[in-house]
Amino acid sequence: MGGRDPIALLADALDDLEKAIDFNKGKAADTHTVVAINGLSKPEVPVALGRYLVGALAGAVELDAKLSSQLLAYGPDGHAEIQSTVTALVGTTNVFTTDGEIRFRDTKRNAWIGEGVGHALLALSARQETSCTDGQVVTLKRVHPTATRQGLDSVSTYVKAGVLGIAIGESKSTQKYASGNLGEAIGLFVKLENGVYEQDLRDAVMSFRYVLSDDLKPQVSQELWKTNAAYLPMIVHETAYNFATSRPILASLRQPLERRRIIVVQLDDFHAFFDRVADAMRAAVDEVVI
Repeated sequence: MGGRDPIALLADALDDLEKAIDFNKGKAADTHTVVAINGLSKPEVPVALGRYLVGALAGAVELDAKLSSQLLAYGPDGHAEIQSTVTALVGTTNVFTTDGEIRFRDTKRNAWIGEGVGHALLALSARQETSCTDGQVVTLKRVHPTATRQGLDSVSTYVKAGVLGIAIGESKSTQKYASGNLGEAIGLFVKLENGVYEQDLRDAVMSFRYVLSDDLKPQVSQELWKTNAAYLPMIVHETAYNFATSRPILASLRQPLERRRIIVVQLDDFHAFFDRVADAMRAAVDEVVI
C-alpha cells in the first residue's frame, strides 16, 4: 500500500482537476441554460478523478465538501471494504465482450463514473464559484457507494448573496444518444415537482443543517426545494448534439430559466475515458486507503 498522506494526495487531485477543467456558461436557450464543461479529455484528468472518487467512497469528502481524514477508511479491513466497493462499481478489467459485460459497462460502470464526474464538479464548485450553480456550493451529499441505487444522483446547497439554494442533479452517460438520455434526465425533475423525491430531499437537507453556518441554518426548510432550487441534468457524451434545442418540459417546471442548467461534458474518446478512470480507481485504492 502507498505511504503518502491520502488527504494531501486527494487535495492534489482536486488541484489537478481544477487546473484542467473549464466551466463555460453559454447563452441561455428558450427553456434552459447550457453549461459546457471542457478539459476532461486532458490526459491528467482520469488519474485525478479516479483518486478523488476512491477518496469520496472511502469517506474523505465531508458534507461541507471539504477533505478530512476523520472518517477515512484505513487499515486492512478498510482496504478490503473499499477494494470490494471499487470492484463492484468498475470491475476488475476493461475487457467487455459478452452482452452481460457490455451491459455492465454501459448501465453500471459508466453510469456510476458519470455520477462521479458530477460530484467532482460540485466539489470544485465549493472551492470557488463556477457556472454549475447560481452561487458557491457549501454542502454536498455523499457519492453513492453502489451503481444501482435509486433516487437523486446529487444534492448540494449553494449560496448567492447570503441566500441559500439547493441544487439537484441527475447524470446520464451515453456515447451516442444524448438527446434521449437528456429527456430521461429531465423526466426526473418532473417527478420531483410531483413530490416523488420529498423524503430524499428532506433527509439530505436535514444532514446539511449540521454543517451549515449559523446564518444559513434558519433558511433550511422543506420550502427550499420548492422555491429556490437549481435543476442540473448532466450529460456525459461523445457524439455532437445541440443542447440549446428548446425543451418544453423544462419550461413547464416551476424553477426559473436561470436555475434550469444543462451540464454538458463532451469527451473526445468516450470509452477510453471511462477505461482510464476505472484503471485509476483500481490503482487508487492502495494510495488512498493505507
